[in-house]
Amino acid sequence: MGQSQRLFAVTISAKRKPGMDEDAYHKYISETHAGHLKHLLVENKIVDYTMVGADPGVTAPSQHNTSELMKDIDTLFPNLSSVNHSPYDAFVTIVFRNMQNYINVKNDPHYMSVVNPDHANFADGPSTMMSFGWFEKHVANGKLVEG
Repeated sequence: MGQSQRLFAVTISAKRKPGMDEDAYHKYISETHAGHLKHLLVENKIVDYTMVGADPGVTAPSQHNTSELMKDIDTLFPNLSSVNHSPYDAFVTIVFRNMQNYINVKNDPHYMSVVNPDHANFADGPSTMMSFGWFEKHVANGKLVEG
């Protein structure tokens, strides 16, 4: 696949708003919120948009940290003396070509008038964490990425 590019990534460790059911949360962010955001990201030529476990019935690739899956953590990791369960409900990563692409998305009128206000419908803002950094891909489509 060639050499890995230096790409800018935003990863969101997301918490649902208090009182919101897990299933309703996952459905909302996968369908409604992603629907508000993904066309804007395509217009801005982003590289990747994923939500970190496939949720049955959801067509977009996504991973949701459900309490049902967390019950199986000891089966998944039987040799660890202890496993800390993540308190987050979903992990979202958006990979941009550069920081300016991220700034452009955040400053877009659709983002400011639709996407950003939509967070109030599902997110626990004070408990959500964000990280920013350089994205590295080491394996893609079953092949090593050199660089």
